[in-house]
Order: sequence, then C-alpha cells, then structure tokens
Amino acid sequence: MAWLPKKQSSDDRSSVSRDRLQSAITEAVKKADPDCEAFVGVIVQREKPKARLDANWAIRGVRFGKADRDKCRKALTTIVERMQREFVLGATDKPGQLKSDV
Repeated sequence: MAWLPKKQSSDDRSSVSRDRLQSAITEAVKKADPDCEAFVGVIVQREKPKARLDANWAIRGVRFGKADRDKCRKALTTIVERMQREFVLGATDKPGQLKSDV
C-alpha cells in the first residue's frame, strides 16, 4: 500500500477574472498561427464542475472575425484544454453579477 500514488490534496490552479481569462485565451489563439491574427475573441461561461478537479468554466461562444476558422478552432481547443488545467474562474465572478457590484 505504501507504493500507491498520493492523492492530489489541493488544487494548484490560479484564480482569474472572466475578463482576464477571455483576453488570455484570445491573445494565445492570435499568436498560435499567423492565420489567426484576425481572431476576435471568446466568451467564457461559468460551469459547475462534475468532479473536484474539473474546470469551473467553458467556452460559451467564439468570435472568429476574418480569421481562418479551422486553424483557430484547432488552436483554441489546445489552448482551452491547457488553460482549464491552469486556471479557475474567480469566486467574485458570478453569473449575473454586474461589474459595479464588485
């Protein structure tokens, strides 16, 4: 039993605001491929995680602009998977909450 892997006891992901997360994803996609420079952005939505270490957010919408949709979609998939392991949506960023309430 001593050789069994240790359970992950804490979540090492950083808390981030919705605006910062959306901006970070958008910038990463734009830099991923020259054909994605015209990429406009994403809309992030809070979700209830199914498991303790699942992400508490997902992409709700994508604005491609005049960028190549196929190349941007591939880049976006990879970037979102990585960022969901790195970031959680901050507690102050609740659905329906206005920025003036913060």
